[in-house]
Amino acid sequence: MANRSVLFVPAEGDSRGPAAVAEFNAVAGRMGLPWSASLGTAAEAASATRVVVLGDSGRVAIPNVTPDVWPPGVTASAGVSDLIAKLLGGKPAAEAPPPKPTPAAKPPKPATVKVGRETKGRKGKGVTTVSEVPLPEAKLLELAATLKSKCGTGGTVKDGVIEIQGDQRDRIAAELEKLGYAVKRSGG
Repeated sequence: MANRSVLFVPAEGDSRGPAAVAEFNAVAGRMGLPWSASLGTAAEAASATRVVVLGDSGRVAIPNVTPDVWPPGVTASAGVSDLIAKLLGGKPAAEAPPPKPTPAAKPPKPATVKVGRETKGRKGKGVTTVSEVPLPEAKLLELAATLKSKCGTGGTVKDGVIEIQGDQRDRIAAELEKLGYAVKRSGG
C-alpha cells in the first residue's frame, strides 16, 4: 500500500503544528498505518492526501481542497485521535453517538416496619409495638404522636420502638401504609 500523507497547515499565530505532526507520526507508527504527516503551507496542499488546517480556516485559503479544521480549542492529541479515527473509517469522538443512558434507578422499596402486640412485663395489659422504623429520634416521636392521636389512646417511644396502649394493630397498620411504609405483622 502506498504511503499517504497528511499536511498540517497552521493559520497565522497557531503554534500546534509541530506537536500535531509529532503526535500523528508517533501514533501512525505505533499502529502500523501507511500515513505520515508534515507541516506545510496552503500552496503544498495539492500534493497531500489529507489536509488539516490548524486555527481559523477563514485565514487559510486552499483551492480545490476541503480540509479538516481544528479550531483553536482542539489539542494536538485530541485532534490526532479524531483524525486517525476518520482515516480508519470510524467516527471521531466529537461525532461518536452519545452514550446510551443508564437505566433509571429503581425507586427504593418502602421501608418495612413491624407491628406487633406485647403483654410481657405489663401485668396482662397489652400494647401495640411498632419497630424497625427507619427514622431519627425526633421524627419517631412525631410519628408516635400521630399514631396516638389516630388511635385515641396513649403511648410512648422506648429504645426506638413505638408503644401504643391497647390492641391497635389493624388501625396502626392502616395508618402506616397510608404514610408509605410496608407493614409486617410480628408477635402475638
